[in-house]
Amino acid sequence: MKIATTISRFIMGLGFVVFGANIVHPFLPQPPMPDGSLPAQFMTVMGPTHWMTLVGFVQLLGGAFVLIGGTAPIGLTLLGPVLVNILAFHVLLMGGAGIAPGLVFSALELFLIYSYRSYFAPIFTIGAVPTSK
Repeated sequence: MKIATTISRFIMGLGFVVFGANIVHPFLPQPPMPDGSLPAQFMTVMGPTHWMTLVGFVQLLGGAFVLIGGTAPIGLTLLGPVLVNILAFHVLLMGGAGIAPGLVFSALELFLIYSYRSYFAPIFTIGAVPTSK
């Protein structure tokens, strides 16, 4: 289990560092989107507003935290919403096209959350009360 966790951390962390860096400073070729398509309209709004730059920084930071190891739970917490948005983009705007990487990274996310489950267990508390001084 420890080896599988390390390999999964490396794949997921490296993937998000590389693809996050690519959003912040593009170096990988992107296939053109058909003019007027929903994905093109989406990117027309997200690009100039620098929203995607923010997403790239979150991916870069989350991926680095996952790679470091001791900070994997915070990295997984940052990357969870990013993965939800990646899957939603591919399902809702692209009709399922290109969803495979999102599914692979989602499976890695779930496996790693399970591997670090003791750090996530307190989130699932019923009857939580605020911490007092």
